[in-house]
Amino acid sequence: MIEQYEATVIAFLGSAAIEAAKAHALAEFPKESCGFLADGKYTACTNVNSNPLEEFTINDPRYDAAVIGKTLTAIVHSHPNGSLIPSNTDMAQQIATKCPWIIITLNEKGIHKTIAWGGNLPVAPLIARPFVHGVFDCYSIVRDVFRLGRDELTRQGIVWPLQPIELPEVARANNWWSGEGDLYADHLAKVGFKEISMGEARPGDGFLCAIGDTRVNPNKRLNHAAVLLGHDQILHHLPTRLSARTPAGIWAHSADMWVRYEGPTS
Repeated sequence: MIEQYEATVIAFLGSAAIEAAKAHALAEFPKESCGFLADGKYTACTNVNSNPLEEFTINDPRYDAAVIGKTLTAIVHSHPNGSLIPSNTDMAQQIATKCPWIIITLNEKGIHKTIAWGGNLPVAPLIARPFVHGVFDCYSIVRDVFRLGRDELTRQGIVWPLQPIELPEVARANNWWSGEGDLYADHLAKVGFKEISMGEARPGDGFLCAIGDTRVNPNKRLNHAAVLLGHDQILHHLPTRLSARTPAGIWAHSADMWVRYEGPTS
């Protein structure tokens, strides 16, 4: 199913444009390549960042023209010898640009993998997603459940009571829970969730828990989120695993916090 989704995304963005971006990434290795998609074509740009091995900056009048003319469809850059995981900066800039971003990973042997996220891209199927922090993770699946809503989830065989609700995307660094950030504590109330008791929980609610031992989660931050579906099931996405719908069971009873969406207060 995820392979079909990836094919859909490539078709959506343009397979020829993606191939041109990959060729540019290979030509620029070991520097980060950068460019953009507009009008169905890829435009290669010069990476003018002072540290091109690890970061990129586009300063190109063709890019400015695409932004002004509203023809920009995606921003592309490579992660030489890196992973598919977007950095916190990648995520923040993707949110700011409001268009899809694409990461191409490669090494000296060639292209490894490519991933696209954000903007107006189709939403991936909720079941059996691979884990890629910042793209397909536990917050991503909660956000997508809410924004797809009852009718679309029914088409995927998932029982969910709520109409579509748009939760904001939030930039987040990989392993944020081992540092000073606190994704859920910092945003729950702002987004519109309030804490409830387990006894009040019903389909459409969610819960949070702290996973990982003290080596990976030294402050025991609430770093995992899930939603409660109908038929006493949950949907969540654990690191290194495919997203899955499972019986609530031990997960629901070991939750550290239950929450309900009531909408932002301001």
